[in-house]
Amino acid sequence: MPPDEASHAAHVEAWLDAAAKNLPPAQLVTLFERALDALWQRVHFTLGEVTLTAIVDRVLYTASEKYPFLSTLKVEGSEIRFDEFRKQGAVQYDRHLPEAVRFVLVEFLTVLGNLTDEILTPALHAELSKVALEEPGRTGGDDDDAEGAR
Repeated sequence: MPPDEASHAAHVEAWLDAAAKNLPPAQLVTLFERALDALWQRVHFTLGEVTLTAIVDRVLYTASEKYPFLSTLKVEGSEIRFDEFRKQGAVQYDRHLPEAVRFVLVEFLTVLGNLTDEILTPALHAELSKVALEEPGRTGGDDDDAEGAR
């Protein structure tokens, strides 16, 4: 049986439990950005920039209807821009941020799965599973420093 929205949701939930448990909002935003970037990079070559941009724009539009604070996320060139999103500050979105992250990732995986008849789903799930704040073998908490440099 091919994956559906429920299986994408289960995969995203498992990843969030492992990678994002008890993260403060600023670090969750960083993790969210890394996750979207990893998924974007994984499908960019297969789908192309125009198709992928249209998909992400639609996902972000849908997500913004449910979570208005996401409306500041924009697709420019071949990346999702988090600049304005970060300027909102954690106070604006911390209460609903985890569910918004979950919603965007599940929606993105579901649309991609439907579009590709789930051919890319195993690779996308695997790619998401690799996303973390800390790189393997790296210690220390300089993620906040990296944020400030953006």
